Amino acid sequence: MGPTTWAAFTTRFTRLVRPDVIKPNAAETAEATGRDDVIGAADALRALGAGSVMVSAGPDGLFAVTPQGAWRAAPPQALSGNPTGAGDACMAALAAGLADGAAWPELVREAVALSAAAVPCPVVGEVDTDLYRNIRTSTAVEKIHAPHGN
Repeated sequence: MGPTTWAAFTTRFTRLVRPDVIKPNAAETAEATGRDDVIGAADALRALGAGSVMVSAGPDGLFAVTPQGAWRAAPPQALSGNPTGAGDACMAALAAGLADGAAWPELVREAVALSAAAVPCPVVGEVDTDLYRNIRTSTAVEKIHAPHGN
């Protein structure tokens, strides 16, 4: 989709469907809302009808803006490799955590750890399980302020 098409789709989808959770990346939130700050853009998507918004920002980590509050977490170290598949790993952790009823800070920690552990793997779909365990136990989740998120 082109820039205008993607932004129109995202805003229309959010208004009409009112999804419980969406997980765009930082560029997509900026394009859909016209806001460059991740938290402000996520909050704008919530104002359009999304229940919770988790924004992936690459090495800057994940931001979650929810009715229960807002959080940010990033991997404790820079990782190099192939980021293809990291977003899928993030979604897998998010889906599993939501199904298990995990609290948002734990969802953010799990999503950061699993997506980061996919980056150094040469094959898309693989995860370095030792790295996952290390990142999971060493990732701090920071509560942040969002205008309507907490």
